[in-house]
Amino acid sequence: MVDERTLSARARALGLSRRWRDATGRMHHVGNDSLRHLLRVLHKEEAALNDAPLLPPLLVSEVDRPTPLPAGVFHGTGAFRLELEDGGSVEGFLHPHDADTCMLPAVTVPGYHRLYLHDGMTTLAMAPARCCSVAMRAGRRHPRLWGVAAQIYGLRMPHDGGIGSFSAVESLARQAAAQGADALALSPVHAMFAATPGQYSPYSPSSRLFLNVLLADPYCVFSAHDITMAMHAQKEAPDLLSRLQDADLIDWPQVAQVRMRLLRRLYEHVIVPAPPAAMTEFITMVGEALRRHAIFEALHAQEIRKGPQGGNWRMWPPSLRCPDSEEVRDFARSHAAEVQFHGFMQWMAATSLRRACEGARNAGMKIGLIMDLAVGVDPGGSQCWAQHEQFLTGLSVGAPPDVLSPMGQNWGLTGFSPIGLRHHGYAAFIQTLRAGFAHGGGLRIDHVMGLQRLWIIPEGGSPMDGAYLAFPGTELMRLIALESVRHDAVVVGEDLGTVAPSFRRDARRHAIMGMSVLWFQRHADGTFMAPREWAAGSVAMTSTHDLPTVAGWWLGSDLDWRERLRQAGPRQHQRTMRAQRQADRKALWHALGGDEHAPLPPLTPEGAQSVVDAAARFIGLSCAELAILPLEDVLGLVEQPNLPGTVDGHPNWRRRYPAGGHPLLSCPDAMHRLALLRRGREAP
Repeated sequence: MVDERTLSARARALGLSRRWRDATGRMHHVGNDSLRHLLRVLHKEEAALNDAPLLPPLLVSEVDRPTPLPAGVFHGTGAFRLELEDGGSVEGFLHPHDADTCMLPAVTVPGYHRLYLHDGMTTLAMAPARCCSVAMRAGRRHPRLWGVAAQIYGLRMPHDGGIGSFSAVESLARQAAAQGADALALSPVHAMFAATPGQYSPYSPSSRLFLNVLLADPYCVFSAHDITMAMHAQKEAPDLLSRLQDADLIDWPQVAQVRMRLLRRLYEHVIVPAPPAAMTEFITMVGEALRRHAIFEALHAQEIRKGPQGGNWRMWPPSLRCPDSEEVRDFARSHAAEVQFHGFMQWMAATSLRRACEGARNAGMKIGLIMDLAVGVDPGGSQCWAQHEQFLTGLSVGAPPDVLSPMGQNWGLTGFSPIGLRHHGYAAFIQTLRAGFAHGGGLRIDHVMGLQRLWIIPEGGSPMDGAYLAFPGTELMRLIALESVRHDAVVVGEDLGTVAPSFRRDARRHAIMGMSVLWFQRHADGTFMAPREWAAGSVAMTSTHDLPTVAGWWLGSDLDWRERLRQAGPRQHQRTMRAQRQADRKALWHALGGDEHAPLPPLTPEGAQSVVDAAARFIGLSCAELAILPLEDVLGLVEQPNLPGTVDGHPNWRRRYPAGGHPLLSCPDAMHRLALLRRGREAP
């Protein structure tokens, strides 16, 4: 048995914290048994730590600042040569700093440069001090821009097959821009599992490098004639298509089955006879990463037909677990048509999303689409299979126990390995950033605190068995700033929950905007903050996909759901929550400008709509650089997209927006609320 001192030393070397402070300020201690369990899973990282090279493949620094290097790189001479990305070069000498480090003089040019030393070479990532800002996109010093947020899958278009698409995104962006919006924030578009459409949570992707092909619009590539002929050939029952398209909830397995049959027919009868040059160029340009993803999709479909264990690549035959094995290469050759099919679908999805992005900008949006980067990936998915050395296989990420989740949270996802990232030059992280920035004018990073630390849990364990694992936050934030400026895109960080004291300060320094959500903008006594008190360097929002809509909160719909699903505790606790909600209603209505002596709006659909109106204007008045109104609140809807802590009891990620014979944002209520938001933004 390893003694406690050795246990602590091993944990410290890997970045595991034995102590952590929760949101209330209370200190907690990680037990020895939990630490031993985590260290057993982290043996790969521990071995890699001991084999770390003196000069890593990528050094991350900031322009106009000296860069520390290990003193051992001298080897008798302090000369260096730096080949800049733009073709220039710099030569000079390293300067000793102390016994352990020497200093590379400050570099003024951002980019990925080549650093040559006496007998070594590395890449030097020089980042600007700050990300691209809203002011830079707006072209003015003190912008007060606004936009809306939408769940893509819930949008509607004629003949959409029962699911939203990137063409529906373009339509919504143009509608919003016509009313003055400069941004459209979207739910994640990451690649899922083509063979298992029952896995549809957008925050549990197979890969963050590629796209969910079910969101692509075939009309962006194929003619209406080709699509009509393919649908007739498939002999889909008209009543089935009508039912899928008219439903209030998405039937993901059925929608996926119908869509995939259509795409295969189109691919075999239109694409294979005459492959488009644009598709061939796309597949060639994206290269090895796309090839691996396409092979994974084909392999995953083959293995899952053998049984449920085939859904996890770590249960595949050993020879198929490595993307570089001869057996995988043989599979790719013998299933070339299937691999090519998955490459085609990614091209179609990328083409469709690019058009949506261009449509938003052409409509006049100063920011355009804000994409969403999930905090992790499904450990059985494509990205972990292709880049497993850079991920924490065998561990899940989540959140520690807190007031909202007394037992903690296990999200069933895995994240990057900080040691694996360093050893591979942060390649997987940079690729993921570039995929997120590729199409939009902004990127929202889910659980952005994970740049500094993540709560890791052994697979099969309880969240209470976890601990915080440190990440190289400075390096990761610098890489975000570098890629943000290169893509001319703003960055929003979802910073709700338990946050380390220094994190928001560091994020602000790098111009990573936080999220100011109405429900949490309160003083210590529980009263709601006035709009002028909200943080300027943040995004003001009424709510998020994981929280009640304004109407739902006012009516107590979220409390009803918790009670219905037996998540609200004993009767006494339920009564306490109801009483607290009523007190909060009074506090909110007073903050929104309501007369504290007049009766509150009634707990009716009509009363809730008046509160939604006031909330839209309220966030517009905030001093935040950007205000975002979720489409659920634009439309005054009661139900929220996702109820955390539920799987089957609540229809998570399945709700579609209301159907109608007119564009979504042209209904009177939506136009009125957007006008209130816009006037709030224009107020002095």
